[in-house]
Amino acid sequence: MASKGDHQHLLNVGREGFAAFDEFFGPRRVPPPPPFQGLQRQRQFPAPHVQNRHVSPPKEAVLNCLEAAQIYGGAVFLDYRKRKPAPIRKVYH
Repeated sequence: MASKGDHQHLLNVGREGFAAFDEFFGPRRVPPPPPFQGLQRQRQFPAPHVQNRHVSPPKEAVLNCLEAAQIYGGAVFLDYRKRKPAPIRKVYH
């Protein structure tokens, strides 16, 4: 572990480095995020409001891909091949 003198030296080097960086590139435009203050309570959301409404069926018929191909003169390509599962890639370091 670094001694107090080494720790202070590293802090000074960091401050000087960031000061030089700000001098060269200009000051930071976005304010820094607030410091982390530990775990905070999660927000409590109100219970969802449920209405008992009757949902009417759609007024227009919905086309599937086969019907759309027939109406608009298109083609449908179906793939019935059995696919092999993707190989599991493992990275060893």
